[in-house]
Amino acid sequence: MKIRAFLAALAFGLALALAEPAHFERIDQRALAAPAQKERSLDELARYLCPSGYSDDEKARSIFRWIADRVVYDLDGLRSNRLGGQQPEDVLQNRKAVCEGYARLFQALAQKAGLRAEFISGKSAFNDSLPFKLPDNMAGHGWNAVYLRGRWRLLDVTWAAGSVDSEARFKKAFDDFWYLTPPEQFVFTHLPKESHWQMLSSPWSSQRFEATPQFSALFFRYGMMPPDDLREPAVLAPDSVLSFRAPSDVVGISELRDSSGRKLENWTFSQSPRGSLQVKVRCPQPGKYRLLIFGRQREAAWEGNLESPQTYRGLLEIDVQARQAASRPFPRTFGSFERAGAELLTPLDGQLRAGARQQFRLRVPGAEEVALFAGKELCAKLVSRGSYFEGMVTCPQRAVPLQVCAKFPQEARYWGLVEYEIR
Repeated sequence: MKIRAFLAALAFGLALALAEPAHFERIDQRALAAPAQKERSLDELARYLCPSGYSDDEKARSIFRWIADRVVYDLDGLRSNRLGGQQPEDVLQNRKAVCEGYARLFQALAQKAGLRAEFISGKSAFNDSLPFKLPDNMAGHGWNAVYLRGRWRLLDVTWAAGSVDSEARFKKAFDDFWYLTPPEQFVFTHLPKESHWQMLSSPWSSQRFEATPQFSALFFRYGMMPPDDLREPAVLAPDSVLSFRAPSDVVGISELRDSSGRKLENWTFSQSPRGSLQVKVRCPQPGKYRLLIFGRQREAAWEGNLESPQTYRGLLEIDVQARQAASRPFPRTFGSFERAGAELLTPLDGQLRAGARQQFRLRVPGAEEVALFAGKELCAKLVSRGSYFEGMVTCPQRAVPLQVCAKFPQEARYWGLVEYEIR
């Protein structure tokens, strides 16, 4: 929901965002241990959270961490349009708020602690992601800027406090990403009414913000970088590729959903060679679709836990417009394919003709063998040529899954990479 100068700033900003929280462990612990008798008034609370020995950075962090822990998002009030007061004193007493209450409480406590803090209002990607329609008078969002070490920094204590799931339930879970978020990342999800609060040399327009896909905090936390020109709806032809720069320890998968939200199996194909995440897209019919991309930390191909696989988490959602229909879906991939950083060159059609001669070619870093199995029967072994495995193979004569599997020096068993349907 990005720009050559942005890419350089992103790498620096992410390192800063990830480095800062470790410095605040002691501050966080003390804020979370605030006794009830110190929480009765704004003045008492500010004195407890921001003792005289704290730096401005530590004061801002202490206030931020306490609010994110103690205040619950008022979903019921939001849905019914019957919110309680959002002024700082009201939020302190009720411990419920929406974004305005969170942000105004931060501003009030920060100012009582001698900090310069501002309440900022504008648009956010959050409103469109709620599983219910907001009342017309609650379409905006509120967050803060705080002045630290000679410059303004951005934060969103509402989003740091937790999230709203697909069942319209607030799930409390602290998210450090929204504390002192670099402006180059913050703008993907927050557009202030006053453009100077973007704090960018080239501020975004409202049109650009509205046409930018929904990137999650995790996308940036992983150190990934989006294409400069990615907008939605992305107009795609069959086999269009979306490519994202990604650290070598990040892998991704994707899925395509139709206009009704139904998941379409194997109409996307994701590859995670080290240094990038590539997503190929085919659509069964012209029209509108929703592409979802998920990611997680990379394991070695042979380290996957089949009983309890590592969970993929959302990185990006984008509306796509298909220009024309594709004839066949992609082959199915297994977790070992992503973990290995494998790349499949051919065949990319998931349905192969029984008895046909077919060229197979793929790259599997670290593999010592790549073989094809029809059920449990070994069909062929591909030949290693440099960094690739390839060979001409006769497909089985019967309708049986055909799997491309790899064996690594670290383990004797074969790990499934790709599966084809024989017709």
